[in-house]
Amino acid sequence: METQELHSVLQAQAERLLSEPGADQDTDQQYTRICDDLVRAVPHAKWAALTTQDRSGLHCLAATDKRIPELARVMVDCGHGPCIDAIAAGSLSEVVIDDFTEAGDRWPVFAPAAASAGMRSVLCHAMAPEEHPIGAMTVWSDEVGAFSDDRSRTIMAAFVTQAAVAVYGAQRAEHLVKALTSRDVIGRAKGILIERFRLTDDSAFRLLVRSSQDVNMKLCDVAEVLCREAEARAMTVPQARSGSGSDLAR
Repeated sequence: METQELHSVLQAQAERLLSEPGADQDTDQQYTRICDDLVRAVPHAKWAALTTQDRSGLHCLAATDKRIPELARVMVDCGHGPCIDAIAAGSLSEVVIDDFTEAGDRWPVFAPAAASAGMRSVLCHAMAPEEHPIGAMTVWSDEVGAFSDDRSRTIMAAFVTQAAVAVYGAQRAEHLVKALTSRDVIGRAKGILIERFRLTDDSAFRLLVRSSQDVNMKLCDVAEVLCREAEARAMTVPQARSGSGSDLAR
């Protein structure tokens, strides 16, 4: 591939991924948009998927075809497949299969499943904006050898480099929102305990921690329960007062 063409691909995908129209989308919409763009960018690609891996396992976050999440579950169950191999191999690694009907020796369970689903070839590339891969992107085709040429693989690598930054940023933002939400809920719960039991801020927090340990629940979950109970109580008190007033009037 010519240097100028590669530069054009990088520039175009960076503009699409970081452009204004996606700024107000939630993460699921952003992931779907990335997959749609990937199909348009990589020659011979018919379908695409975005898969991430964390401590709980492999997760298909977005796909342009309903068969792909099913195949992701097959990968999880059998422990092998393109995403698992690409992520395990490390940063910037790629996996290419020209024909699933001939890949049974490598993936005895996954390859037949993919072939039965109508897939013939796949190109998978690990996403790694930092030292360790956070997931992988795949393009699929019903044609044999669809991604055997260098051009498809070079464009895929260029696209994934940009997509990895966008995905990593979206995940960090999502985690930050959850962290801020948790902190807000815990703060409200502490306020309830401070008012109810005349505790200090530190004592209220220790009470939340001990309660979460006693009932084997996350601290944030305990705080949410406490806040919901307080809100429910606040809703019933005015009704009770209203009812009492009516009784007295009668």
